[in-house]
Amino acid sequence: MTRIKEHLELLTFEMERFQGDVKRLETINENMKNIKVSIDLDELKSELGDYHAHLERHRENQDRFYTRLEWLVKRAEAYTNRVIIAFIVLILITAASLIYVSNTKTVLEQFKSVSHSSAKTTLNP
Repeated sequence: MTRIKEHLELLTFEMERFQGDVKRLETINENMKNIKVSIDLDELKSELGDYHAHLERHRENQDRFYTRLEWLVKRAEAYTNRVIIAFIVLILITAASLIYVSNTKTVLEQFKSVSHSSAKTTLNP
């Protein structure tokens, strides 16, 4: 029985201590409601200004890079067009040369056959 009594006293003591802690927390909470916090934004504004300047420099660098890249792409397109035109002209010249050689060969063969036949007729009187 004494043990139960001791446990009850201990429990009562713990409950009283807990209630005391709750009252202290309520007092702290009330005091915190009345506290006003002021923030110094000057330092933050300075940091934001520096960051903004950094972003502007970065944007300008990107603009210069994209401008240069566009110029290089346009220049490359011009060279590509010239190469395509040169390739087409080369194919046309090659085709014309093959046709010319083929016609010349045919004409030479006809000329040889005509000259052989005329040579035979002149040799046989």
